[in-house]
Amino acid sequence: MSSQPHRLPLAAARRGLHLALGLTAAWLVAGCVSAQKYDEMAEMARLYQDSTHDLEAYVAQLEAERDRWQASQTQEASAPVAVEPSEADRELEDRMKELADIASRLGNAPGDVESVRVEGGYGFALKDSILFDSGSTVIKPEGREVLLRVAADIASKPYQTIWVRGHTDSDPVSRPETVQRFPNGNLELSAARAIEVGALLVKEGRLMSSKLNVAGLGPNRPVAENTSAEGKRRNRRVEIFVLEEDPEIQVKAGSGG
Repeated sequence: MSSQPHRLPLAAARRGLHLALGLTAAWLVAGCVSAQKYDEMAEMARLYQDSTHDLEAYVAQLEAERDRWQASQTQEASAPVAVEPSEADRELEDRMKELADIASRLGNAPGDVESVRVEGGYGFALKDSILFDSGSTVIKPEGREVLLRVAADIASKPYQTIWVRGHTDSDPVSRPETVQRFPNGNLELSAARAIEVGALLVKEGRLMSSKLNVAGLGPNRPVAENTSAEGKRRNRRVEIFVLEEDPEIQVKAGSGG
């Protein structure tokens, strides 16, 4: 018997019994059988009936077994499974807590710098207002201080690749002087800011230029809706991603959201 019970063809046995009884009745009505033949047909009908009763009892037993098996499977599937976190999971959680503490100390106000979970590494998202004035690519003194502290944290551990990505909200560049400097709009502005941040990390933060990549994504990777002032504020940011593990993850960091 297999691990999961199956139904036996009870209906077929019943059809056989009904056929035998039906033939017996038809022959009797037609008066075409002898007493001996009648006895033989009656005995056959009795055997079919006994067999059917036996099958019914057996099927009922199998069905009860099947119901118990299904109930046990449902109970096992719904039971909570305690999964012990792996050593790598615990290390990642500890690292993210550490980064959250660093981020909280880096910014001048809550939300200025946020830690970001990245596959194969970690990252920071810096609000644009602590780095630049509106429409500018000149890093402010307080922004420089924050970036140097970020650089010191990155340099304290081995790393393979650093991505600096500039982001803007969806509002088009409108100031005449800004339009003149960045005729290609937000995409060009975000790229110029990413270049400035990357240059500072290398020149003053002593990070390796051969491991640095920069990208300007403009409004194309929002983290919030651009329908409110708060959403736009969140979208105006510079992200610094540090990849520590698999070099193949570099492609994901360069094209991901």
